[in-house]
Amino acid sequence: MKKALLVALVCINVAVLVALVGVNLRRADAQVSRGGSDYIMVTGKIEAAFDAIFVVDLKSRRLAAWRFDRTAKRLVPYKGRQLESDFKR
Repeated sequence: MKKALLVALVCINVAVLVALVGVNLRRADAQVSRGGSDYIMVTGKIEAAFDAIFVVDLKSRRLAAWRFDRTAKRLVPYKGRQLESDFKR
């Protein structure tokens, strides 16, 4: 009986370890896949009540952002911070 319980506990531990490794091997949401792409798109929050979509053009090295207007149910260009001044050296 003790041997069967020990084998069951070892099997459960191995299953938990495999599950943890499998979860940690997922790729990042903004990671480029299969040979690359010219754009990266990421979602996020820009204010407490607004969701946003950020698109980075890798060739021209430009960032565009749109916020989702929930009342009109459409994307509106976001005019927030000036990133050019943020990233100047």
